[in-house]
Amino acid sequence: MLKRLKLKNLALIEIIEINFEKGLNVFTGESGSGKSLILDSLNSLFGGTNIPINHLIRPETNECLIEARFDCSSKIRDWLILNGYKSVKNEILISRRTFRRKGKVISTFEIDNFKITKKLIQSLGIKLIDFAGQSDTFHFGSEDYLRTIINDLGSHELNNINFQVKNFWQELKSLKREIDNKNIQIQKEEENYFATEKLLKILEEANLKSGNEIVELKAEELKLANNFDLCNSIKISFEYLNSSSEFKSVNSLIYESIKELNKVSKYDPVIEEYIGKLISIQNQTEEIIYLLNEYLKVSDNDDGHLGIVQKRLFDLQNLEKTFSLELPELINKRDELRTQSKIDDKKDELKHLNNKLCITENNFNQALLLQSMLRKKFAFNLEKDVVSKLKNLGLENAIFKVDFKKVEPNGEGQDNIRFLFSANPDQQLAPINKVISGGEMSRFLLALKSSISYTPSTLFFDEIDNGLSGKSLNCLINLIKTISIDKQVLCITHQPLLAASANNHFKVEKQLNHGKTYTLLTKLVTKEQKQKQLAELIGVGFNESNEYALTLLNKEAA
Repeated sequence: MLKRLKLKNLALIEIIEINFEKGLNVFTGESGSGKSLILDSLNSLFGGTNIPINHLIRPETNECLIEARFDCSSKIRDWLILNGYKSVKNEILISRRTFRRKGKVISTFEIDNFKITKKLIQSLGIKLIDFAGQSDTFHFGSEDYLRTIINDLGSHELNNINFQVKNFWQELKSLKREIDNKNIQIQKEEENYFATEKLLKILEEANLKSGNEIVELKAEELKLANNFDLCNSIKISFEYLNSSSEFKSVNSLIYESIKELNKVSKYDPVIEEYIGKLISIQNQTEEIIYLLNEYLKVSDNDDGHLGIVQKRLFDLQNLEKTFSLELPELINKRDELRTQSKIDDKKDELKHLNNKLCITENNFNQALLLQSMLRKKFAFNLEKDVVSKLKNLGLENAIFKVDFKKVEPNGEGQDNIRFLFSANPDQQLAPINKVISGGEMSRFLLALKSSISYTPSTLFFDEIDNGLSGKSLNCLINLIKTISIDKQVLCITHQPLLAASANNHFKVEKQLNHGKTYTLLTKLVTKEQKQKQLAELIGVGFNESNEYALTLLNKEAA
């Protein structure tokens, strides 16, 4: 519910602060006094306005303000949390829009001192206040607007189906994108399949093991290429170390030395230490003799191995040159090709995705059928309620139909919805935005707003009673009064009958002060103030209008 509205430097308004209450709140005043500024200010607060933005700021000022305070209901709090405004926890929600003239006009939106985008404030505004006037005809040409009306009529079941339809639609789009991507991958892999298989075969046949194999092979090649010199030097060294018939070897000389020292070791203890070291040398000498002998045995069998090493080295170096990759990179490439998903695996994945797409499409189509069925059910009930109320509002022959046409499905469903209307028996049903008159639209809007299941707690009717009189006017007033029992209704009117029914009556007037025009607003509190304003609305002779105004007030008070 709207609690308070503050306007500062807005068009003809210097500053106005209005405190609203429950029930029916009416604005009256002469044409051109500025009543519509109240409506336009609230409309502008939530991102729209009928006034060009550069005309909103009062002349000779550079800034204007629109600020409204609303009760923060649980639904509004849920919306705030969902959209990232968890820190807004007060029971009163303050919405503010500021306009500043800085070469061009710049405006900012805020809720409780937090900045908010125009898109979000428009979404929030729909939940806080609903505007209805004869100028709303163009809304009924919007498929989204009409679909929203039907959806809001729905039960919890329809809400769930709407949610499912959106999810299935998003899932279908995602699956189709994934299938397209998978097809592209398979196509590319099929194009590269033979080249990839050939490369992997070459690398597998190369039997690559170590990234250092070329270095190791070069060392082996160097050794084998010089095998004769190696063996010759080792043989000579072997003869020096080991026994020989021609001369005494190192090993035999060490043995003789140990033998001689043993003879004199009893004369000096240090000789024992020397003997120990000689024995150690002797052991090491025997070990190296053994190793040299083993080396010679192996080397004698290496005659044909050089060609094998050189061929392997040539093959590996040629492989590096062919692919412009070094051996470690070739090994990585081979391992990568080994682990790559085979094309058959991707085809299996594609088959799985297509099966999933088929199931999702089936679920989507079933949800569409149920959604359409439920919408038609609630639309039929809406037709009956609206037509019944239109008859009471003086449109006895009016026909209202909600027309459904099946279209290409999307996230909102498969229903193209139109509101069709005929005011007279000889008039064919046609889209309501093309055939309805201003007075008929006033009554239709009231009948519609009082029939739909969800509307914000505040409704703003702009001269909805225009052109009505007699029984139709009385029915309209009774319907507005009925709505105002549960909701807050703001209404701009020229009808004294409706004004007399108000719980709160505001007079809007225009004054000229020192050459400047001002729009002023006064809340009429006393019976005398209300009587005087009603008499001005009635507009006949003073005595007659004054007495009639008093009669209306007494009747409402009774």
